[in-house]
Amino acid sequence: MMQNEIDNIRIAITSDSILHRNYLQKTMEHSGIEVVLNESLTEKFMHKLDHIKSDIVLFDVEAIEDEHLEYLDQLLEQSRIPIIINDVSALTLNEPKSSSKWNDNLLQKIADITGRSNWDDAVSDQNIKIDKTFSSDTSQNELAKNVWVLGASLGGPDAVKRFLSVIPKDLPVAFIVAQHLGENFVSLLAEQLDRHTEFTVMVASSGHVIRHKEVLVVPTDEQLLVNPIGAIELKKITGQAKYTPSIDSTIDDVATRYKKSAGAIIFSGMCDDGVVGCESLIKKGGQVWVQDPDSCVISAMPESVAKKVAVKFSGTPEMLAEQLVSLYKNTH
Repeated sequence: MMQNEIDNIRIAITSDSILHRNYLQKTMEHSGIEVVLNESLTEKFMHKLDHIKSDIVLFDVEAIEDEHLEYLDQLLEQSRIPIIINDVSALTLNEPKSSSKWNDNLLQKIADITGRSNWDDAVSDQNIKIDKTFSSDTSQNELAKNVWVLGASLGGPDAVKRFLSVIPKDLPVAFIVAQHLGENFVSLLAEQLDRHTEFTVMVASSGHVIRHKEVLVVPTDEQLLVNPIGAIELKKITGQAKYTPSIDSTIDDVATRYKKSAGAIIFSGMCDDGVVGCESLIKKGGQVWVQDPDSCVISAMPESVAKKVAVKFSGTPEMLAEQLVSLYKNTH
């Protein structure tokens, strides 16, 4: 990235590890990015964040103390600033090649969020081989018959991007993304996902008829319903909702409409949202997959689902995509 492209980018860093924070600050400043805040995730940090100008919050999830989890919830739900979850594993490897790859990945995320020029997608280093010209007899405008809910929370956006980036453009599937995040970030999430897939990505809207080769992002303040002809209906959430959007209700409604042609993949997250919906989906003939816990930022959500329902497949985001391709190659 050219120097003039990163001028004026301002970042706030939070971690309960001084070592990690200082490493991140030196890395950002070496790249020409200004660090405007560098503190533990506390009430003091949240107060300062509300009163400074910052383009991004860089959060190191591996080093958070239990007593600061309440501020993590506050950060994820209320922050007006886009958040990047840092993968700290590369920092523990004393290997230049690994550190360089970690740095490139992080700078790419910053570029995506701030609208700067893109780098080559670091995900390609995974060397996942999937036939991108997978063909089917379906037309571009066919109404969706196969609908999968992608449920995610903390750490989910990156996992979903990795998953979508290796989905072939002609796969006869529609995806509905139910991702826990602040209301102001729904459109931003859709924009970010759009950069990682050849499917059409949009925020779900009332009246839209779901079609194959689409990715629909569920709004946070509305419940998504699918009517008998496959058109979306959005119902305002009343009362206090535990999680928004509700992964449970999204999966349950998709299961009611599409039955055995419905599926759910539960990605990284720190709660149990999705368990009830997946139980309903299994009863109606659909299938449930989960992200492998070892590849999650936070594994609580997929592990909660796996304890309650019969999971048909578990793997990394890339493996999940590859398995989905195999499923539809074998059934079409």
